[in-house]
Amino acid sequence: MIFIYKPHGTIATKFIYYGIVLSFMTSIAKAIAKEIEEDVVARRALEKGIISMKSLAVYLIKKHGLSASSDAVVSAIRRYKEETPLEAKYEKARDVISKSSDIRITTNIAEISIEKNQETQKPLQKAFSMISYEKGEIMLIIQGEKSIKIILNSANREKILELFSRKSILHVEDNLAEINIHLTDDAVKTPGIIATLSTEFMIHDINIYESMSCIPEMLFFVKQKDIMKSYQILSNLVKIGD
Repeated sequence: MIFIYKPHGTIATKFIYYGIVLSFMTSIAKAIAKEIEEDVVARRALEKGIISMKSLAVYLIKKHGLSASSDAVVSAIRRYKEETPLEAKYEKARDVISKSSDIRITTNIAEISIEKNQETQKPLQKAFSMISYEKGEIMLIIQGEKSIKIILNSANREKILELFSRKSILHVEDNLAEINIHLTDDAVKTPGIIATLSTEFMIHDINIYESMSCIPEMLFFVKQKDIMKSYQILSNLVKIGD
């Protein structure tokens, strides 16, 4: 309750429902936090000072038709920035990545997607014995709930396809390349390693067809046409040659 003194010695009272105001501000703060959380570019630009809080507030109000003043939105952005220091996490992740020991490239990779059922399990087991691992050949298996992906050298593509019935083969992706980054042991304990690497690919318009990890190794599969650009991006992060 707030007491307001008026002329002639009278006293008027004004009740403000703080619960409603607080609920409204909390709702705005949550909405703003969600929007910034989902926009990595905006988050990083905000922390680096590339964009002002006022400008970001105006943008968010217009984009989402928020029924809040720019001051209220700026306040929510300021609170989010203080409580969620994203850039520090990125810098930590980049520092860990920079200490990686090696980047290896394998070209001429294919990815075969098959149905996951009893029919495909037996030939899948047979496929392992058809790969010459001692010669450096690869075959990686990713099992989902309804499908299985087989990643292998293109040279072995046809003989592995022959093991499965045509109806069980869902898709074949050719002309891929494997990028193998040898990270340090600290990578497994550092949040944001995969996000940082994936963001770099996204910024440079490179599509990741598949990714997997077997620490200390992190594997990405991209189209062969993107391999040189991918290597340059990652070598800058890893600082190869320094």
